[in-house]
Amino acid sequence: MNHFGLSRRNALRFLASAPLLSAGALRAGTAEEFAAGLARDRRLLAFATPRAREVAAPLRTVAGRLPAELTGTLWRNGPAEHDRFGHRYGHWFDGDGMLQAFTFDGTGVTHRGRILDTPKRRRETQAGRRVLPAFGTVPPDPDAIRRPDDMNAANTSALAHGERLLALWEGGSALEVDPETLATRGFVRWRDDLAGLPFGAHPKRERDGTVWNIGVVINPRPMLLLYRIGPAGTLDGFGHLPVDPLGMVHDFVVTERRLVALLPPFVVEPERFASGHTSFLDAHAWRPELGTRALVFDKDTLAPVGRHALPAGFHFHHGNGWEERDGTIHLDVCQAPDPQFVLRDLRAPMHGEWRFPSVHPGYRRVALRPDGAALIDDAAPGVTEFPRIDPRRVGLRHRRVFVLHGPGPTESGPATWVLQRIASLDPDGGVVEHWSYPPHQLPEEHVFVPRGPAEGDGWLLGPFLDVARREGGLHVFDARRLADGPLWEGTLPYPMPLGLHGTFVAG
Repeated sequence: MNHFGLSRRNALRFLASAPLLSAGALRAGTAEEFAAGLARDRRLLAFATPRAREVAAPLRTVAGRLPAELTGTLWRNGPAEHDRFGHRYGHWFDGDGMLQAFTFDGTGVTHRGRILDTPKRRRETQAGRRVLPAFGTVPPDPDAIRRPDDMNAANTSALAHGERLLALWEGGSALEVDPETLATRGFVRWRDDLAGLPFGAHPKRERDGTVWNIGVVINPRPMLLLYRIGPAGTLDGFGHLPVDPLGMVHDFVVTERRLVALLPPFVVEPERFASGHTSFLDAHAWRPELGTRALVFDKDTLAPVGRHALPAGFHFHHGNGWEERDGTIHLDVCQAPDPQFVLRDLRAPMHGEWRFPSVHPGYRRVALRPDGAALIDDAAPGVTEFPRIDPRRVGLRHRRVFVLHGPGPTESGPATWVLQRIASLDPDGGVVEHWSYPPHQLPEEHVFVPRGPAEGDGWLLGPFLDVARREGGLHVFDARRLADGPLWEGTLPYPMPLGLHGTFVAG
């Protein structure tokens, strides 16, 4: 196998082999049922489409004082345009992406946001209806999919690298965006024969500026893709490995010498995916007998150098990875016992129901030993999601992980996934401290911004939605003193739907 090259013939086969999708297994939502749900429960504002395609305003200081030395831009991305042409998507992850910028100038914060004008969205604008499948919903009478980027919603994350701002989506190319106007500039082509191949939404940047990423191809042959992007923003390495069966792989970890991907046993059944009668999500099957497979790759060659077996579990996100001198790899993961929360719970609010009955992810740590042994154990109580670390510790031993946190089954009965706390965790010691959001504020992923030289010395930037005031907002915390609450709170004159991931660029 050639780890660095994918032949033009095979690349074209990948791009030409996306199945034609028709009637989905999941019905779409309706504006009427969502409006009725929102009237009953104002928290559903978190899943409402923004009032305008473009928004801009300064944030109003509600409390505290903004650190003068905090300057730069927090870029955020997430599914936002859930309703269009009278059609409402049936899953949170489906909506067209909205890129947002919170810009700090030392005296205040301004906000900009824009629904991204992807080729998918332009095609639907021309048609006057939803015509392309999404992650978990298939519209009536969809058009044929000829290449992965036909359905690229650019709605999951943002990456600023090599003088480019990129909006990321799991199933296709990175989309370049103008940082001033938020206008789209086109899909990135890392190499001619790789055009359109999936470039994931959780890239990892090391201290030297190297960016690593993964991608997943399902047809015609399941493949895990590996990317090494140099500090200047050019492709320095590419690898691919056949892995069968394979499903969504949202995140991975980097150590000093290795890349590690944990593959949950939530895998695509090719015949269901190729049938043309189901969405990508509904083409997956839960096969716990496969266990969780850990694949280890050498960073220099991008060749596989190890495989480990772990008990079955489902996860989206990792905190970090590091390795000992003897080659033992440690990593952390937010893992649930099964994928029900993504199959069921993240659909309910799209239909006007605020309920999350599944068991949601908990914080767990993994050890992969050179002799092939693998261990996994619980590291903190409660529900844990959206982990972030001090970015200077990527691939190194870390002592702090910042997460959204909530009560678990032992605290309040069935887990409700009410992520109402921002918490600091020690991978070896559990919850160190936390601050609880008030019930009327729904927090998003918090991003760490370094300040002093020590690990964890910095700020946490936390966007939120205030459902009582129908306003978006932002908190700034001292990451060393979370329990003291935010240093500053600012709000917007309009609400914003909950987003997914982002990055901070110092300025």
